Amino acid sequence: MLHNLPEDPLKQLCILVVEDQMQVRAWIADLLRAMGVREILMASDGIEALETVRQQRDRIDIIVCDWAMPRMSGIELLREVRLMHPAMPFLMQTGHGTRDHVLEARNKGVSAFIVKPFSGAQLEVKLRQIAKSIRKAPTASWRP
Repeated sequence: MLHNLPEDPLKQLCILVVEDQMQVRAWIADLLRAMGVREILMASDGIEALETVRQQRDRIDIIVCDWAMPRMSGIELLREVRLMHPAMPFLMQTGHGTRDHVLEARNKGVSAFIVKPFSGAQLEVKLRQIAKSIRKAPTASWRP
């Protein structure tokens, strides 16, 4: 009997997807819906995402963000988010998985890193790792 199993942590999440390419943004949203993610917010660049974080900070559990975008890059958004919310989970995606990119993102406080092209399974593994770390944290949330 499976009565007392905890609910899938992905089904409890609100994820902000930040991606300038509309097709990629829609594809990621489709993947997240297929994983059962509770709520998906979307932004087409870092500036729009920053405004969403400011307005919706109590709803957002994880940010999934592209590195290279016009107006404000993902690494610039990460820097701004870290100033406001030092512990907010942030998954950076990029088509340039060089050692320098990974080191820069890590040094700026990225929670996890995924290189394009990635599969739905790879994204799910990363999100589950992040969700697990949120649940294990003594202050189970980044929210003030």
